[in-house]
Amino acid sequence: MAGRRAKRLRAIDHVAVGFVGPSASFTGDLVDLSKTGLLVRCSQSLKPGALGRIGIPMGQDTMRAMVAVRRHVPPIGLAFEFIQMSQRDRELLHRLLKRIETAAGT
Repeated sequence: MAGRRAKRLRAIDHVAVGFVGPSASFTGDLVDLSKTGLLVRCSQSLKPGALGRIGIPMGQDTMRAMVAVRRHVPPIGLAFEFIQMSQRDRELLHRLLKRIETAAGT
């Protein structure tokens, strides 16, 4: 549906996010997360549309996805949209969303 946004959950606990792309590689902290993307606190600036891979460690597993930069959010960092992930990584994303939702008490 046009105009509808996915429910975003603000990360309460520290959640590390790694990014690897053709022109940059860095780590940052998860600010918020939804089924469609995430906001990462970092000092890097990438152009909208830049592609790369993110990884979020989850205990024994690591959630991985292809992402596209949607925008730079001063002074926070970068907003990414998920563009591709495996079914297993989609399940890990749902597990992480549930963990954040439970920690927030919502």
